[in-house]
Amino acid sequence: MEQSENKPRLIESTRAAIIALCLTGFVAALSFRALVRHTNYKSYWLLDLRGILPAPAAAVVNVGFYAYVLWLAVVFYRSAQGKEKVLVAGWIGAIFLGWIRNLVSAPIAATLDWVKAACMSIAFLAAVRILLRTFAGNGSRAYRNT
Repeated sequence: MEQSENKPRLIESTRAAIIALCLTGFVAALSFRALVRHTNYKSYWLLDLRGILPAPAAAVVNVGFYAYVLWLAVVFYRSAQGKEKVLVAGWIGAIFLGWIRNLVSAPIAATLDWVKAACMSIAFLAAVRILLRTFAGNGSRAYRNT
C-alpha cells in the first residue's frame, strides 16, 4: 500500500493554499448571500443549451457534463490527503447540493441552502488550516536549510 508521506499533495505551495483559500472564501460568501437573497430563476440544467440545441441533445450534453464533474470529484477526493479531503468534501457537497436544490420544493431548497453554506464554511476552515500548515512548513524548511 502506498504511504501518504510519499504521495504528493493537492496543495503543496503557499501560493496554491492562498488561491484555495480565496476561492473557497468567495464561494462561501456567495453561499451565505444566497441565504439572505432568494433567487427565483430555476434551471434544471447546469448548461442551459435549450436555445442552441434540441432538448434531447441538450439533455445528453448535460448528463455527460454531470458525469464528468462526478468523475472529477472522485479523482480529487481520492488524491487529497488530510485536511485537503475536508476541503474537497466541502466543495463536493456544496456543488451537488446546489444541483439538487433545483429539483426540490422551496422549503427543502431553503434547508439545502443552509447545508450548502455549512459545507462551504467547513471547507473554508479547512483551507485556513491548510494555509497555516504551508506557512509552518515553509518556516521549518527555511530553518533546516540555515
